[in-house]
Amino acid sequence: MEGINMTVLRSACPLNCPDSCGFVVEYSEDKGLQVRGDKEHPLTKGIVCSKAQAQAQRVFSAERLRFPLLRDRGGLRRISWAEANTLLTDKIKETLEEVGSWGILHHYDYGHNGKLRELDRRFFQALGGVTEPRGSMCWGAGYRAQEIDFGGVLAGDWTQVSQARVIILWGRDPAVTNLHMVPLLLEAKKVGAKIVVINPVRVKSADFAQDYVQVHPGSDGVLAMGIAHIILREGWLDWDFVRRSVHGLEAFALRAKEYNPERVAMLTGIPVEKQEELAQTISRTRPVTILAGYGLQRYSGGGNTLRAIDALLALTGNLGQPGAGIHYGYQYHSRHLNKVTMDPQDYQSRTFPHPFLAEEISKADPPVRLAVVTRSNPLVQQPNSLLWREVWRKIPFKVTFDITLTETARHSDLVLPVTTAFEDEDLIATSWSPILQLTRKIVEPRYEARSEAVIFTELAQRLGLGAAFPYTPEQWLEYVLAPLAEYGITLESLRKGPLRTPYIPEVAWQDLQFKTPSGKIELASEIALAEYGDAVADPLLEGSRDALNMNLEFTKTPSQGEYPWYLITPHPHHALHSQFQETEGFRLYIHPQLAEKYYLSTGDRALVETEHGQLLAWVSVSEDIHPQTVVLPEGGTEEGWGVNQLLAGKASDFGESTPYYEARCQLRKWLVD
Repeated sequence: MEGINMTVLRSACPLNCPDSCGFVVEYSEDKGLQVRGDKEHPLTKGIVCSKAQAQAQRVFSAERLRFPLLRDRGGLRRISWAEANTLLTDKIKETLEEVGSWGILHHYDYGHNGKLRELDRRFFQALGGVTEPRGSMCWGAGYRAQEIDFGGVLAGDWTQVSQARVIILWGRDPAVTNLHMVPLLLEAKKVGAKIVVINPVRVKSADFAQDYVQVHPGSDGVLAMGIAHIILREGWLDWDFVRRSVHGLEAFALRAKEYNPERVAMLTGIPVEKQEELAQTISRTRPVTILAGYGLQRYSGGGNTLRAIDALLALTGNLGQPGAGIHYGYQYHSRHLNKVTMDPQDYQSRTFPHPFLAEEISKADPPVRLAVVTRSNPLVQQPNSLLWREVWRKIPFKVTFDITLTETARHSDLVLPVTTAFEDEDLIATSWSPILQLTRKIVEPRYEARSEAVIFTELAQRLGLGAAFPYTPEQWLEYVLAPLAEYGITLESLRKGPLRTPYIPEVAWQDLQFKTPSGKIELASEIALAEYGDAVADPLLEGSRDALNMNLEFTKTPSQGEYPWYLITPHPHHALHSQFQETEGFRLYIHPQLAEKYYLSTGDRALVETEHGQLLAWVSVSEDIHPQTVVLPEGGTEEGWGVNQLLAGKASDFGESTPYYEARCQLRKWLVD
């Protein structure tokens, strides 16, 4: 739609977020760029969060990168794109000749969720394969757990929650992280569903739930096994479902027997009576839906935690029927779209796990001589950020593609400005939403910004790899969408607005055909045995055992050098990882009991210390916080420091994920003379 002075397009949010909001974007020279919610969007229905407006403001922001920058005499100076492309091409050739393609590090993640952004990976694959991260910074432990249990990561349509009689928000806060799920939850509550929140922090969603269960951080899997113990003890199983669709019950029952209610109460802080109530609710009031968050698997035992939660639904037959199941993520889109990445057989990358990436790079042979960063900000997002800075400094030449001068860009040798979601077209297919939609180009790229698709295509041509980049961006989108032509979904149809994909069923696993070796839900798995050394979920085998063996005698003052308190570093409400972060410093949240112990009040400053680092934060005191927990949301300072300076890399049990919530901390009141 075009008017005389204004352009209006339906578009989409590019962030890797559960909601994947639909936008209506307006642009005129007098009013600039404005974003509002798309009222015709099937799921988000006209409501968008503050991050939508923040993205629009970035387009014309003074912080926007305007042209390529090259480090020179300790600072960054402007250069032309011709110089930048020639320099980067020469650095790639030089690295290939001297140490081979593994001497190039490509660090990427999902700062922009568009499918064309994955052409960055295709470029480095076309070089023969480079050094890159393996595993996950976010959800890998739980993701791999569900692949082991069910043979895939699938979930039913959002609207199915309205048919549930019990909805458990386990480590998840839709009121903050999944805003458009809330109306469906309230609809379910209105017709009689019981909503239960299980979380160490009394999150915002607890305001509309009927029950809030405050569990010790990292003990969610222990609680799940304790509930399973009671269900098995009382015989509250759905025996028909178990006989037909569950493998490994006997081995699982033997493991669950170890989690007697008294032991579980000690480890989780949940009384025996409450455990029994939860067991009865899950097994006797059906159907049950669990919305599982990612915080509960950000421990070294995180995969086993989700396996234990999956098992509760398997034991009680709460899978494959309307209103039942677990919402963790989707694999549907990847199975139905063409990929822009190359076939694995055509290249050979060297991969290192995310939790230990800095350590591995520091001793890599051949060494990393050239680093290229896209869609991410590793100096802030990766654990052990103090080591990251040291390793980063030693890499001879570093390149960052971004919209603003992030901390990683600030410490790079070449910085390349890229387009926002309002300056080019891309396909958005998220890991949580059944909707396909496009970001739309509503303004020409500002200043000298270029899209990654154009940049990497030109680099490929310069390096003689043009055959690997045969398409224009529009042709790439047509290629990705080609398998959906049978459903009538094309690039042209998506330009008219978002579409719900017909290949995502209303109910996940309705045919009860699980993609595991046994064809059933595997409570005992040979894959788990091979990968982890134990076939059955045991949340105490890793991480959680140490995390839970804290001194629960609250009145005892810890001695110097001890780190007695749980440390949780969640996303703040208005930011996503390092995007849209404020730089006025950090804010921590503690319970009044912990505040009293250290003579702290709201507005004071406190030093938060772990065995790996320390930082200063402003104090807020709240009854909502677990009494032995320090909640320190991701934040930043003008100097570029983030919360991950407090954290070291550790291994998760499955998925090579990053256990960001594994650290323990000490508090000290900051006194100014």
